[in-house]
Amino acid sequence: MMKLCLSLADSSADVLESKLARYAGQVPYIEARLDYLSEPKVPALSRDLGTEFIATCRPVREGGYYQGEEKDRLALLQEAAQSGFAWVDLEHDVEEAPFLPAQTRIVRSHHCFDDLPDDLPALFESLKKAGGDVIKLALSIGTTRELTSLLKWMESLGSETSSVVLGMEDLGQPSRLLGAFLGNFWTYVAEDEDSKVAPGQLTLEQAVNQYQLPRWKSRPCIYGVLGNPVAHSLSPLIHNQLFQTQQLDKIYLPFLLDDAKIWLDYVQQSPLPFSGFSVTLPFKTEVAKLIEHTESPVDSVNTLVKRDSVWEGLNTDYDGFLQALQSRLTLKGKTALVLGNGGVAHTVVRALLDQDVEVTVVGRNPDKVSRFAQLYGCRNLLFSDLPVPAHICVNTTPVGQYPSTEDSPLKEGQMDFDLVYDLVYSPENTRLLDLAGSQGVETISGMEMFVEQAALQSKAWTGLSPDREMMRELIRENS
Repeated sequence: MMKLCLSLADSSADVLESKLARYAGQVPYIEARLDYLSEPKVPALSRDLGTEFIATCRPVREGGYYQGEEKDRLALLQEAAQSGFAWVDLEHDVEEAPFLPAQTRIVRSHHCFDDLPDDLPALFESLKKAGGDVIKLALSIGTTRELTSLLKWMESLGSETSSVVLGMEDLGQPSRLLGAFLGNFWTYVAEDEDSKVAPGQLTLEQAVNQYQLPRWKSRPCIYGVLGNPVAHSLSPLIHNQLFQTQQLDKIYLPFLLDDAKIWLDYVQQSPLPFSGFSVTLPFKTEVAKLIEHTESPVDSVNTLVKRDSVWEGLNTDYDGFLQALQSRLTLKGKTALVLGNGGVAHTVVRALLDQDVEVTVVGRNPDKVSRFAQLYGCRNLLFSDLPVPAHICVNTTPVGQYPSTEDSPLKEGQMDFDLVYDLVYSPENTRLLDLAGSQGVETISGMEMFVEQAALQSKAWTGLSPDREMMRELIRENS
Protein backbone atom coordinates (compact mmCIF):
# COMPACT_ATOMS: atom_id res chain seq x y z
CA MET A 1 0.00 0.00 0.00
CA MET A 2 1.28 3.45 -0.92
CA LYS A 3 1.25 5.68 2.16
CA LEU A 4 0.32 9.35 1.98
CA CYS A 5 1.71 12.22 4.01
CA LEU A 6 -0.56 15.28 3.96
CA SER A 7 1.35 18.57 4.30
CA LEU A 8 -0.69 21.24 6.09
CA ALA A 9 0.31 24.89 6.43
CA ASP A 10 -1.31 28.14 7.53
CA SER A 11 -0.23 31.43 9.04
CA SER A 12 -2.81 31.03 11.82
CA ALA A 13 -2.15 28.51 14.59
CA ASP A 14 -5.88 28.11 15.20
CA VAL A 15 -6.56 27.34 11.53
CA LEU A 16 -3.65 24.89 11.39
CA GLU A 17 -4.94 23.17 14.53
CA SER A 18 -8.43 22.82 13.04
CA LYS A 19 -6.97 21.35 9.83
CA LEU A 20 -4.94 18.81 11.81
CA ALA A 21 -8.12 17.75 13.60
CA ARG A 22 -10.14 17.63 10.38
CA TYR A 23 -7.77 15.31 8.53
CA ALA A 24 -6.70 13.13 11.47
CA GLY A 25 -7.60 9.54 10.67
CA GLN A 26 -7.90 10.16 6.90
CA VAL A 27 -4.22 9.59 6.08
CA PRO A 28 -1.45 7.68 7.89
CA TYR A 29 0.84 10.73 8.17
CA ILE A 30 0.25 14.47 8.49
CA GLU A 31 3.05 17.03 8.34
CA ALA A 32 2.46 20.33 10.16
CA ARG A 33 4.52 23.13 8.62
CA LEU A 34 5.21 25.28 11.68
CA ASP A 35 7.44 27.65 9.66
CA TYR A 36 4.32 29.07 7.96
CA LEU A 37 2.90 30.32 11.27
CA SER A 38 2.97 34.10 11.84
CA GLU A 39 3.84 33.36 15.47
CA PRO A 40 5.65 30.14 16.44
CA LYS A 41 3.35 27.80 18.35
CA VAL A 42 2.86 24.07 18.70
CA PRO A 43 -0.73 23.12 17.78
CA ALA A 44 -2.71 20.66 19.85
CA LEU A 45 -3.27 17.24 18.27
CA SER A 46 -6.13 14.80 18.03
CA ARG A 47 -5.09 11.46 19.48
CA ASP A 48 -5.64 7.79 18.68
CA LEU A 49 -7.09 8.25 15.18
CA GLY A 50 -4.51 6.21 13.29
CA THR A 51 -2.50 9.21 12.08
CA GLU A 52 1.11 10.00 13.01
CA PHE A 53 2.02 13.69 13.04
CA ILE A 54 5.28 15.20 11.77
CA ALA A 55 6.53 18.58 12.98
CA THR A 56 8.46 20.53 10.35
CA CYS A 57 9.82 24.02 10.85
CA ARG A 58 11.80 24.60 7.67
CA PRO A 59 14.38 27.39 7.81
CA VAL A 60 14.91 29.79 4.90
CA ARG A 61 18.23 28.12 4.03
CA GLU A 62 16.29 24.94 3.17
CA GLY A 63 13.49 26.63 1.28
CA GLY A 64 11.18 27.26 4.27
CA TYR A 65 9.88 30.40 5.94
CA TYR A 66 11.33 30.34 9.46
CA GLN A 67 13.63 33.33 9.97
CA GLY A 68 14.18 33.23 13.72
CA GLU A 69 17.11 32.00 15.76
CA GLU A 70 18.19 28.40 15.20
CA LYS A 71 18.05 27.59 18.92
CA ASP A 72 14.44 28.80 19.04
CA ARG A 73 13.53 26.73 15.99
CA LEU A 74 14.99 23.57 17.52
CA ALA A 75 13.28 24.32 20.84
CA LEU A 76 9.95 24.53 18.96
CA LEU A 77 10.56 21.10 17.43
CA GLN A 78 11.50 19.74 20.85
CA GLU A 79 8.26 21.10 22.30
CA ALA A 80 6.32 19.51 19.43
CA ALA A 81 7.85 16.11 20.14
CA GLN A 82 6.99 16.44 23.82
CA SER A 83 3.41 17.44 22.88
CA GLY A 84 2.54 14.31 20.91
CA PHE A 85 4.20 14.70 17.50
CA ALA A 86 5.57 11.26 16.60
CA TRP A 87 8.10 12.70 14.13
CA VAL A 88 10.26 15.78 13.72
CA ASP A 89 11.97 16.85 10.52
CA LEU A 90 15.63 17.78 11.00
CA GLU A 91 17.70 19.23 8.17
CA HIS A 92 20.97 17.66 7.03
CA ASP A 93 23.07 20.42 8.61
CA VAL A 94 21.58 20.18 12.11
CA GLU A 95 24.57 18.77 13.95
CA GLU A 96 23.19 18.86 17.49
CA ALA A 97 19.64 17.57 17.58
CA PRO A 98 17.33 18.86 20.30
CA PHE A 99 16.57 16.57 23.23
CA LEU A 100 13.72 14.39 22.04
CA PRO A 101 11.61 11.69 23.76
CA ALA A 102 12.99 8.23 23.11
CA GLN A 103 10.05 7.22 20.93
CA THR A 104 10.34 10.27 18.62
CA ARG A 105 11.38 9.42 15.09
CA ILE A 106 13.37 11.69 12.79
CA VAL A 107 13.00 12.65 9.16
CA ARG A 108 16.49 13.71 8.04
CA SER A 109 16.00 16.03 5.08
CA HIS A 110 18.05 17.82 2.47
CA HIS A 111 16.66 20.18 -0.18
CA CYS A 112 18.88 20.96 -3.17
CA PHE A 113 17.73 23.99 -5.17
CA ASP A 114 20.67 24.17 -7.59
CA ASP A 115 21.52 21.80 -10.43
CA LEU A 116 21.11 18.08 -9.84
CA PRO A 117 24.16 16.93 -7.82
CA ASP A 118 26.70 14.87 -9.74
CA ASP A 119 27.07 12.24 -7.01
CA LEU A 120 23.63 11.34 -5.68
CA PRO A 121 24.85 8.17 -3.88
CA ALA A 122 27.43 10.17 -1.91
CA LEU A 123 24.86 12.79 -0.98
CA PHE A 124 22.46 10.09 0.16
CA GLU A 125 25.14 8.37 2.24
CA SER A 126 26.01 11.63 3.98
CA LEU A 127 22.34 12.05 4.90
CA LYS A 128 22.23 8.52 6.29
CA LYS A 129 25.29 9.24 8.45
CA ALA A 130 23.54 12.29 9.90
CA GLY A 131 21.00 9.86 11.35
CA GLY A 132 17.29 9.49 10.82
CA ASP A 133 14.45 7.00 10.61
CA VAL A 134 13.45 8.29 7.16
CA ILE A 135 15.91 9.94 4.77
CA LYS A 136 14.28 12.67 2.67
CA LEU A 137 16.09 14.04 -0.37
CA ALA A 138 14.34 16.73 -2.44
CA LEU A 139 16.08 17.83 -5.63
CA SER A 140 15.31 20.63 -8.05
CA ILE A 141 14.54 19.23 -11.52
CA GLY A 142 14.81 21.55 -14.51
CA THR A 143 15.07 19.17 -17.48
CA THR A 144 13.89 15.75 -18.62
CA ARG A 145 17.51 14.61 -18.56
CA GLU A 146 17.72 15.46 -14.86
CA LEU A 147 14.39 13.74 -14.25
CA THR A 148 15.47 10.48 -15.88
CA SER A 149 18.85 10.58 -14.10
CA LEU A 150 17.00 10.89 -10.80
CA LEU A 151 14.57 8.08 -11.64
CA LYS A 152 17.37 5.73 -12.69
CA TRP A 153 19.09 6.34 -9.37
CA MET A 154 15.83 5.89 -7.45
CA GLU A 155 15.41 2.51 -9.16
CA SER A 156 18.78 1.44 -7.77
CA LEU A 157 17.99 2.25 -4.12
CA GLY A 158 17.62 -0.77 -1.91
CA SER A 159 14.93 -1.27 0.68
CA GLU A 160 17.24 -1.38 3.69
CA THR A 161 16.94 2.39 4.21
CA SER A 162 13.54 4.03 4.58
CA SER A 163 13.60 7.05 2.31
CA VAL A 164 11.57 9.63 0.42
CA VAL A 165 13.28 10.87 -2.74
CA LEU A 166 11.53 13.38 -4.98
CA GLY A 167 12.12 15.90 -7.71
CA MET A 168 10.85 19.41 -7.09
CA GLU A 169 9.32 21.79 -9.66
CA ASP A 170 6.81 20.86 -12.33
CA LEU A 171 9.28 18.84 -14.41
CA GLY A 172 10.03 16.79 -11.30
CA GLN A 173 6.41 15.79 -10.64
CA PRO A 174 6.71 12.34 -12.30
CA SER A 175 9.22 11.39 -9.59
CA ARG A 176 6.57 12.08 -6.94
CA LEU A 177 4.11 9.80 -8.70
CA LEU A 178 6.55 7.09 -9.72
CA GLY A 179 8.25 7.30 -6.33
CA ALA A 180 5.15 5.64 -4.92
CA PHE A 181 6.16 2.55 -6.94
CA LEU A 182 9.92 2.86 -6.34
CA GLY A 183 9.92 2.37 -2.60
CA ASN A 184 9.32 5.86 -1.19
CA PHE A 185 8.26 5.55 2.45
CA TRP A 186 5.40 7.96 1.81
CA THR A 187 4.17 10.38 -0.85
CA TYR A 188 3.63 14.03 0.09
CA VAL A 189 0.26 15.50 -0.89
CA ALA A 190 -1.45 18.87 -0.43
CA GLU A 191 -4.87 19.74 0.95
CA ASP A 192 -5.97 21.31 -2.36
CA GLU A 193 -4.60 23.23 -5.35
CA ASP A 194 -4.33 26.45 -3.33
CA SER A 195 -2.53 24.84 -0.39
CA LYS A 196 0.49 23.26 -2.08
CA VAL A 197 3.71 23.80 -0.15
CA ALA A 198 5.83 22.73 -3.13
CA PRO A 199 5.37 22.91 -6.92
CA GLY A 200 4.45 19.57 -8.44
CA GLN A 201 2.69 18.26 -5.32
CA LEU A 202 -0.47 16.22 -5.83
CA THR A 203 -3.62 17.10 -3.96
CA LEU A 204 -5.10 14.63 -1.49
CA GLU A 205 -8.15 14.21 -3.73
CA GLN A 206 -5.98 13.42 -6.76
CA ALA A 207 -3.86 10.92 -4.85
CA VAL A 208 -6.84 9.09 -3.33
CA ASN A 209 -9.53 9.28 -6.01
CA GLN A 210 -7.85 9.92 -9.35
CA TYR A 211 -4.64 7.89 -8.92
CA GLN A 212 -5.83 5.70 -6.02
CA LEU A 213 -2.30 5.54 -4.61
CA PRO A 214 -3.34 3.98 -1.27
CA ARG A 215 -4.94 1.12 -3.20
CA TRP A 216 -1.81 -0.22 -4.86
CA LYS A 217 -0.08 -3.14 -3.14
CA SER A 218 2.08 -3.83 -6.19
CA ARG A 219 3.09 -1.95 -9.31
CA PRO A 220 0.27 -1.46 -11.82
CA CYS A 221 0.84 -1.12 -15.55
CA ILE A 222 1.81 2.52 -16.11
CA TYR A 223 0.33 4.73 -18.83
CA GLY A 224 0.39 8.49 -19.24
CA VAL A 225 0.37 11.60 -21.36
CA LEU A 226 3.61 12.99 -22.81
CA GLY A 227 3.47 16.70 -23.55
CA ASN A 228 4.34 20.26 -22.66
CA PRO A 229 2.17 21.55 -21.10
CA VAL A 230 0.12 18.79 -19.45
CA ALA A 231 -1.10 20.50 -16.26
CA HIS A 232 -4.61 21.12 -17.63
CA SER A 233 -4.92 17.83 -19.52
CA LEU A 234 -8.08 15.89 -18.70
CA SER A 235 -6.56 12.65 -19.96
CA PRO A 236 -5.41 11.44 -16.50
CA LEU A 237 -8.90 11.97 -15.11
CA ILE A 238 -10.59 10.20 -18.02
CA HIS A 239 -8.27 7.22 -18.46
CA ASN A 240 -7.94 6.53 -14.73
CA GLN A 241 -11.74 6.53 -14.45
CA LEU A 242 -11.96 4.13 -17.39
CA PHE A 243 -9.36 1.81 -15.86
CA GLN A 244 -11.18 1.87 -12.52
CA THR A 245 -14.59 1.24 -14.11
CA GLN A 246 -13.09 -1.67 -16.04
CA GLN A 247 -11.40 -2.93 -12.83
CA LEU A 248 -7.94 -3.03 -14.40
CA ASP A 249 -4.60 -2.81 -12.60
CA LYS A 250 -3.52 0.19 -14.65
CA ILE A 251 -2.69 3.79 -13.78
CA TYR A 252 -2.41 6.86 -16.03
CA LEU A 253 -0.04 9.70 -15.09
CA PRO A 254 0.93 13.14 -16.49
CA PHE A 255 4.49 13.41 -17.81
CA LEU A 256 5.63 16.98 -18.44
CA LEU A 257 8.71 16.76 -20.68
CA ASP A 258 11.10 19.03 -22.50
CA ASP A 259 12.73 16.18 -24.45
CA ALA A 260 10.74 13.20 -25.74
CA LYS A 261 13.78 11.22 -26.92
CA ILE A 262 15.46 11.24 -23.53
CA TRP A 263 12.21 10.09 -21.92
CA LEU A 264 11.61 7.26 -24.40
CA ASP A 265 15.24 6.11 -24.06
CA TYR A 266 14.66 5.91 -20.31
CA VAL A 267 11.36 4.06 -20.70
CA GLN A 268 13.01 1.45 -22.95
CA GLN A 269 15.37 0.34 -20.17
CA SER A 270 13.34 1.05 -17.03
CA PRO A 271 12.18 -1.87 -14.87
CA LEU A 272 8.94 0.00 -14.24
CA PRO A 273 5.98 -1.50 -16.17
CA PHE A 274 5.44 1.33 -18.66
CA SER A 275 2.79 0.07 -21.09
CA GLY A 276 1.39 2.97 -23.14
CA PHE A 277 1.29 6.71 -23.64
CA SER A 278 -0.84 9.42 -25.16
CA VAL A 279 1.31 11.90 -27.08
CA THR A 280 0.29 15.52 -27.31
CA LEU A 281 1.85 18.86 -28.26
CA PRO A 282 4.64 19.40 -29.12
CA PHE A 283 5.84 15.80 -29.53
CA LYS A 284 3.49 14.11 -32.03
CA THR A 285 5.74 14.37 -35.08
CA GLU A 286 8.98 13.89 -33.13
CA VAL A 287 7.80 10.70 -31.44
CA ALA A 288 6.74 9.25 -34.81
CA LYS A 289 10.39 9.41 -35.86
CA LEU A 290 11.62 7.85 -32.62
CA ILE A 291 9.43 4.72 -32.70
CA GLU A 292 10.50 1.84 -34.91
CA HIS A 293 6.99 0.52 -35.62
CA THR A 294 4.16 2.88 -36.52
CA GLU A 295 0.65 2.40 -37.86
CA SER A 296 -0.22 5.93 -38.89
CA PRO A 297 -1.29 7.48 -42.20
CA VAL A 298 1.01 10.46 -41.47
CA ASP A 299 4.34 11.09 -39.78
CA SER A 300 2.58 11.91 -36.54
CA VAL A 301 1.38 9.69 -33.68
CA ASN A 302 -0.73 10.39 -30.64
CA THR A 303 -0.66 6.92 -29.07
CA LEU A 304 2.09 4.53 -28.01
CA VAL A 305 1.40 0.97 -26.95
CA LYS A 306 3.85 -1.70 -25.82
CA ARG A 307 3.20 -5.06 -27.45
CA ASP A 308 5.50 -8.02 -26.78
CA SER A 309 8.32 -5.71 -25.61
CA VAL A 310 8.03 -3.60 -28.78
CA TRP A 311 6.74 -0.02 -28.74
CA GLU A 312 4.29 0.81 -31.55
CA GLY A 313 3.00 4.21 -32.59
CA LEU A 314 -0.67 4.70 -33.54
CA ASN A 315 -2.72 7.66 -34.70
CA THR A 316 -6.21 7.57 -33.22
CA ASP A 317 -6.59 11.29 -34.06
CA TYR A 318 -7.18 10.32 -37.71
CA ASP A 319 -10.34 8.25 -37.12
CA GLY A 320 -11.36 10.40 -34.17
CA PHE A 321 -11.30 13.52 -36.33
CA LEU A 322 -13.22 12.00 -39.26
CA GLN A 323 -15.93 10.30 -37.21
CA ALA A 324 -17.67 13.51 -36.13
CA LEU A 325 -17.18 15.23 -39.49
CA GLN A 326 -18.53 12.39 -41.62
CA SER A 327 -21.63 12.17 -39.42
CA ARG A 328 -22.54 15.73 -40.48
CA LEU A 329 -21.84 15.93 -44.21
CA THR A 330 -20.47 14.21 -47.28
CA LEU A 331 -16.85 15.25 -47.67
CA LYS A 332 -16.04 14.39 -51.29
CA GLY A 333 -15.69 17.52 -53.41
CA LYS A 334 -15.77 19.93 -50.47
CA THR A 335 -13.24 22.69 -49.72
CA ALA A 336 -11.62 23.19 -46.32
CA LEU A 337 -9.49 25.77 -44.53
CA VAL A 338 -7.21 24.22 -41.91
CA LEU A 339 -5.98 26.75 -39.36
CA GLY A 340 -2.51 25.91 -38.09
CA ASN A 341 0.38 23.72 -39.16
CA GLY A 342 1.38 21.92 -35.95
CA GLY A 343 1.37 18.23 -35.06
CA VAL A 344 -2.38 17.53 -35.27
CA ALA A 345 -2.67 19.53 -38.51
CA HIS A 346 -0.72 16.78 -40.30
CA THR A 347 -3.39 14.29 -39.34
CA VAL A 348 -6.28 16.59 -40.21
CA VAL A 349 -4.93 17.52 -43.65
CA ARG A 350 -4.12 13.90 -44.52
CA ALA A 351 -7.60 12.77 -43.40
CA LEU A 352 -9.33 15.47 -45.47
CA LEU A 353 -7.24 14.80 -48.58
CA ASP A 354 -7.98 11.08 -48.26
CA GLN A 355 -11.68 12.00 -48.45
CA ASP A 356 -11.15 14.05 -51.65
CA VAL A 357 -11.44 17.42 -49.92
CA GLU A 358 -9.59 20.41 -51.42
CA VAL A 359 -7.46 21.76 -48.57
CA THR A 360 -5.90 25.16 -47.90
CA VAL A 361 -3.63 25.46 -44.85
CA VAL A 362 -3.47 28.79 -42.98
CA GLY A 363 -0.52 29.82 -40.82
CA ARG A 364 1.29 32.83 -39.39
CA ASN A 365 4.84 32.04 -40.49
CA PRO A 366 5.07 32.09 -44.32
CA ASP A 367 8.06 29.75 -44.49
CA LYS A 368 6.60 27.17 -42.11
CA VAL A 369 3.15 27.08 -43.66
CA SER A 370 4.63 26.90 -47.15
CA ARG A 371 6.83 23.93 -46.25
CA PHE A 372 3.90 22.23 -44.56
CA ALA A 373 1.62 22.69 -47.59
CA GLN A 374 4.29 21.35 -49.94
CA LEU A 375 4.33 18.07 -47.98
CA TYR A 376 0.71 17.47 -48.97
CA GLY A 377 0.48 19.28 -52.30
CA CYS A 378 -2.14 21.75 -51.07
CA ARG A 379 -2.52 25.55 -51.06
CA ASN A 380 -1.38 27.76 -48.22
CA LEU A 381 -2.32 31.20 -46.95
CA LEU A 382 -1.49 33.50 -44.07
CA PHE A 383 -4.01 34.61 -41.47
CA SER A 384 -3.58 38.10 -42.89
CA ASP A 385 -5.04 36.81 -46.20
CA LEU A 386 -8.40 35.96 -44.60
CA PRO A 387 -11.35 35.97 -45.04
CA VAL A 388 -11.50 33.19 -47.62
CA PRO A 389 -14.70 31.15 -48.17
CA ALA A 390 -14.77 27.35 -47.82
CA HIS A 391 -17.28 24.65 -47.00
CA ILE A 392 -15.37 23.61 -43.85
CA CYS A 393 -13.04 25.39 -41.44
CA VAL A 394 -10.98 23.32 -38.98
CA ASN A 395 -9.05 24.97 -36.16
CA THR A 396 -6.00 22.91 -35.15
CA THR A 397 -4.35 25.74 -33.18
CA PRO A 398 -4.58 25.97 -29.36
CA VAL A 399 -6.06 29.49 -29.59
CA GLY A 400 -9.13 29.69 -27.38
CA GLN A 401 -8.34 26.81 -25.05
CA TYR A 402 -8.35 27.15 -21.28
CA PRO A 403 -7.33 29.48 -19.69
CA SER A 404 -7.44 31.94 -22.66
CA THR A 405 -11.09 31.20 -23.36
CA GLU A 406 -11.91 34.65 -24.78
CA ASP A 407 -9.46 34.28 -27.67
CA SER A 408 -10.38 33.15 -31.17
CA PRO A 409 -8.19 32.44 -34.24
CA LEU A 410 -10.84 34.12 -36.46
CA LYS A 411 -12.90 37.29 -36.19
CA GLU A 412 -16.63 37.74 -36.65
CA GLY A 413 -16.30 38.83 -40.30
CA GLN A 414 -14.23 35.76 -41.29
CA MET A 415 -16.94 33.11 -41.06
CA ASP A 416 -17.86 32.37 -44.67
CA PHE A 417 -18.23 28.61 -44.04
CA ASP A 418 -20.94 25.96 -43.88
CA LEU A 419 -19.30 24.30 -40.87
CA VAL A 420 -16.62 25.18 -38.29
CA TYR A 421 -14.84 22.38 -36.43
CA ASP A 422 -12.74 23.55 -33.47
CA LEU A 423 -10.40 20.86 -32.13
CA VAL A 424 -10.06 22.70 -28.81
CA TYR A 425 -12.14 20.71 -26.30
CA SER A 426 -11.69 22.75 -23.12
CA PRO A 427 -13.96 24.66 -23.07
CA GLU A 428 -16.47 22.64 -25.06
CA ASN A 429 -17.98 25.78 -26.57
CA THR A 430 -15.09 28.01 -27.58
CA ARG A 431 -15.20 31.65 -28.60
CA LEU A 432 -14.66 30.55 -32.23
CA LEU A 433 -17.71 28.26 -32.09
CA ASP A 434 -19.79 30.98 -30.44
CA LEU A 435 -18.90 33.41 -33.24
CA ALA A 436 -19.70 30.82 -35.92
CA GLY A 437 -22.94 29.76 -34.31
CA SER A 438 -24.15 33.36 -33.95
CA GLN A 439 -23.93 33.67 -37.75
CA GLY A 440 -25.81 30.49 -38.48
CA VAL A 441 -22.76 28.35 -39.22
CA GLU A 442 -22.97 24.71 -38.15
CA THR A 443 -20.35 23.80 -35.50
CA ILE A 444 -18.56 20.76 -34.12
CA SER A 445 -16.79 20.92 -30.76
CA GLY A 446 -13.37 19.41 -30.20
CA MET A 447 -15.09 17.35 -27.52
CA GLU A 448 -16.21 14.92 -30.24
CA MET A 449 -12.73 14.28 -31.58
CA PHE A 450 -11.16 14.20 -28.11
CA VAL A 451 -13.60 11.61 -26.82
CA GLU A 452 -13.34 9.40 -29.90
CA GLN A 453 -9.53 9.46 -30.11
CA ALA A 454 -9.28 8.79 -26.35
CA ALA A 455 -11.76 5.92 -26.62
CA LEU A 456 -9.70 4.39 -29.43
CA GLN A 457 -6.55 4.82 -27.33
CA SER A 458 -8.17 3.05 -24.41
CA LYS A 459 -9.25 0.18 -26.62
CA ALA A 460 -5.70 -0.15 -27.98
CA TRP A 461 -4.41 -0.47 -24.40
CA THR A 462 -7.13 -2.67 -22.94
CA GLY A 463 -8.98 -4.39 -25.77
CA LEU A 464 -12.21 -3.01 -24.27
CA SER A 465 -14.57 -0.45 -25.80
CA PRO A 466 -15.13 2.35 -23.25
CA ASP A 467 -18.31 4.25 -22.37
CA ARG A 468 -18.08 7.40 -24.49
CA GLU A 469 -20.99 9.15 -22.81
CA MET A 470 -19.33 8.73 -19.43
CA MET A 471 -16.21 10.29 -20.92
CA ARG A 472 -18.18 13.29 -22.17
CA GLU A 473 -19.77 13.83 -18.77
CA LEU A 474 -16.38 13.67 -17.04
CA ILE A 475 -15.01 16.33 -19.39
CA ARG A 476 -18.04 18.58 -18.92
CA GLU A 477 -17.87 18.27 -15.13
CA ASN A 478 -14.19 19.18 -15.04
CA SER A 479 -13.88 21.82 -17.77
